[in-house]
Amino acid sequence: MYNMIYSIFSKKPRLPTAIGLVLILGACGGSSSDDSDTPLLSDDRDNDGLTNQQEASLGTDPNSADTDNDRIWDGEEVNMFNTNPTLSDTDGDNMTDGADPQPALANVTPADPNSGLFVEYGVFTNNATGTSPVRITNTRFEENHLVYAPTTATEEPFLIYQTYIDDTNDDTLFNEGDLPGSAIAIMNTDGSRPRYLTDIDATTGMISNNDSVDATPEPSPDGKYIIFVSDRDNPGSFQLKLYVMEIDGENPTRVSYASNAPAADEIDADPFWGVDNRITFKRQRFSSGTPQFSRVYTATIDTATMMLHDVTERTSGSNLPLATANGPGDFDPKISPNGSFIASYRHLSDSVALFGDYDIWVGQYTDPAQPGSSSIVLLDQDTQVADLFPRWNITGNRLAAWQLDGLALSAGMDAIDIVVYDLNVQTSPFSITATKTNITPDNDGWFETMPSWNTDPGRADELVYSASRQF
Repeated sequence: MYNMIYSIFSKKPRLPTAIGLVLILGACGGSSSDDSDTPLLSDDRDNDGLTNQQEASLGTDPNSADTDNDRIWDGEEVNMFNTNPTLSDTDGDNMTDGADPQPALANVTPADPNSGLFVEYGVFTNNATGTSPVRITNTRFEENHLVYAPTTATEEPFLIYQTYIDDTNDDTLFNEGDLPGSAIAIMNTDGSRPRYLTDIDATTGMISNNDSVDATPEPSPDGKYIIFVSDRDNPGSFQLKLYVMEIDGENPTRVSYASNAPAADEIDADPFWGVDNRITFKRQRFSSGTPQFSRVYTATIDTATMMLHDVTERTSGSNLPLATANGPGDFDPKISPNGSFIASYRHLSDSVALFGDYDIWVGQYTDPAQPGSSSIVLLDQDTQVADLFPRWNITGNRLAAWQLDGLALSAGMDAIDIVVYDLNVQTSPFSITATKTNITPDNDGWFETMPSWNTDPGRADELVYSASRQF
């Protein structure tokens, strides 16, 4: 679902060993973190990745992991962002380092507020009824495709997400229109301490755009790996392939196929890693540049070889002559926590303003009628509303999604919100009904998208999502 909403608006670093122990993944610890921990280095009092001696040399506070309160830890400012840990705005462009898409370049500024293209971004948490919104980031670059790390991951809790470090289309915005400038990163669950897993120069350890799409990260349930898509073997081609890397960004490996590999004119994207190493993704063929029906596939992954086995076409359909760039078909399939079901959404028509009618469906992981349409159940068909990007909660009785109301958009109203489906699933025979609730306020000025549920059983009804607003 790339470049969709924005039409509305017109490796882990290779660090010195001692520092590297605490810089990359430790989401806990330090006075600016949302948790505390025992220092990993005896001479690093605040666990920020700098020794007390280094802090004295740099003029940083050895008792504060974030001396300048810019939400980036001192060690990462020095060893990843190339910014000054004693200045909250290193390049002097009136954006704090944590909010700045390129904090070390003074000539980089977002769109002029008077141009009508000035956009700010935020990440919010909320509950399943929408009564407890909390903004955790305030940036001039987008952070989306957010997902909580599994509770089995080392040093959890933290958030995994997709972000943008370069304005590749020169529109002065840093968002999903800049996929060649995309990167995968993690942050604390309070929105502090961002650090990058991709687009890191192997020699310097600094952020460096690899000119490739690195997108849609999804962790394995055991918390050891992240599956994502990239065109890094042919940067800028958008010939997306599936990759797996370790949860800390190490050892990115292109996925291989025991059988049924994609053809030369096909891409595999939108991957998800479910229970029992079940994988689901979308495969789409492009004929003379025109996207054909995007089909959901299922497979299992061998983590010793990162090879997909039992690659099976789960859904299919007709190649409708739809006008939008995405074409017809199914997108972003997600496996339920117990592995029994898949939720996805299907592009059915161009009836909804901007990009068309998408409706969420649920189907059993396998079905005798697959890949035909009779093997899925559409939850809420409405030709004037697009429901997108469903996510299961950890108990499997709810889906969160984001929706665009075409009629509201045409009327100049707040048209993009987060919704929650309460599900009633019957397995024999299979049937499903759903009650949908809008949990974000209408006309609050924010466009809220891409929700995901907390993986902590004690906070199972908490959501995180991306939002943007225009001035």
